[in-house]
Amino acid sequence: MRRGIFQGAFPVGLGLPECFRLARAAGFEGVELSLETSDALMPEAVNETTQATRDIEQSVGLNVPRPGGLRLASSLDEIRLIRRQAEDAGLVIPSVSTMQLFYYPLSSPVRVVRDRAVEIVRKMIKATAELGGDLILVVPGMVTRDVPYQDVWKRSVETLATLVPYAEEAGVTLAIENVWNKFLLSPIEYRDYIDGFRSSRVGAYFDVANVLRYGNPDQWIDFLGPRVKRVHFKDYRLDVDDIRGFTYLMQGDVPWAAVVQALRRAGYSGWAMVEVSPYRVHPEQALVDSAQALDRLLAE
Repeated sequence: MRRGIFQGAFPVGLGLPECFRLARAAGFEGVELSLETSDALMPEAVNETTQATRDIEQSVGLNVPRPGGLRLASSLDEIRLIRRQAEDAGLVIPSVSTMQLFYYPLSSPVRVVRDRAVEIVRKMIKATAELGGDLILVVPGMVTRDVPYQDVWKRSVETLATLVPYAEEAGVTLAIENVWNKFLLSPIEYRDYIDGFRSSRVGAYFDVANVLRYGNPDQWIDFLGPRVKRVHFKDYRLDVDDIRGFTYLMQGDVPWAAVVQALRRAGYSGWAMVEVSPYRVHPEQALVDSAQALDRLLAE
């Protein structure tokens, strides 16, 4: 597996060129960028999940756009500059994620919110192709008191289906992640949701820690098999069992040996993408420690 690190792991306010330098020095081969925007949130998008999303965004340093980072409004020249900066540091940019699809769900009952979500995904696809990557992380929808499960399934499928041809043409995979959105709560649903698109460009972005409160990540990997297109590595403490339970590699309850063996059984040889936050003191040290921990885990 190749070693990657998520943009939120870098010290807040640090420009992308310096982030790339630190990633390479720590031993990583690639960086997953986050598509950001400084645009005000549409009033139509505000709902019961908005504050929780803002809290998560702040916890990973994504509440303020990073200097020189990837924006919804980034021009083609700006995107190409980011690619050159990564290449100059000896890195690749294999994937792009975003917090924006939590604010603007593909499953929203509000048309202007869904239109914004489509705009975001199209930008992610185009930017990823220009950056030399092959995959974007997609949050498919958000179940809330006002938007029931069955509506999220139906509406998100309808909306994403319009984006699949665009992704296929660009050579970019739409990787559905198992986030805490009260949706796709079993590997059977996860499988059926992905298979319903009947496209090799739709797969799973599997997060081993996100699934821990619902089941055993190695069992999910065994069930999903080749549908797993990318993996987020972080840990989770079940004795905390809320958003504060997410922690650094080897400091939680993820059964790492079982997870790594399951990935091998699935024939997975893609990116192991570390998703952690900077330390409060000497924040850049989290990169070094995470790289060393990842090497140890992948040797299981």
